[in-house]
Amino acid sequence: MNAKTSYDALYKEFKEKAEALAAEVYRVSNTAEAQQLISKLINDLNVAKAVYAPSELVNAVNMQEIGTTTGAVMTSENLRQNAADAGLGISQLDYAVAEIGALAGNATGIESRMVSILPPVHMALVPTANLLPNLVATIATYNKNLGELPRYLTFVSGPSRTSDIERVLTIGVHGPGRLIIVFID
Repeated sequence: MNAKTSYDALYKEFKEKAEALAAEVYRVSNTAEAQQLISKLINDLNVAKAVYAPSELVNAVNMQEIGTTTGAVMTSENLRQNAADAGLGISQLDYAVAEIGALAGNATGIESRMVSILPPVHMALVPTANLLPNLVATIATYNKNLGELPRYLTFVSGPSRTSDIERVLTIGVHGPGRLIIVFID
């Protein structure tokens, strides 16, 4: 089995599991296609302002150009203030765990936490090459690449949900009510 076939199978499993948790999952071939998809989603969501945490993948997609295309304000500045009233937060997550349909990310930097928790919609960008089969492989990969687990490791498995208010499931109370995941080959 070649790498593409392996990623295709992992993507299929991840998508099935993540969509069961109410996440929306997309896959594009490159950053140019990602830029087109993100622009379309921003227009569909009618987002006036989006915040993003700079990272290698987020920077490669070119958020400022997306802002020019969509008319949305795209900013990574003063995130404490801007994330609170943004309609969309965009961040890169490190890995996708196919077995459970969850994303894993080093959230030690406050920027990624703010853009992923404060806006009502979180868009997570993930390299398709970072699809892993299970949680054990994810932890092993962090240990191999970093020598230890990050101080603040986050797992994202769908929109925020809670049942602590009279045991009634409520979406979006303690974080975003919508999660969009974009895999970039």
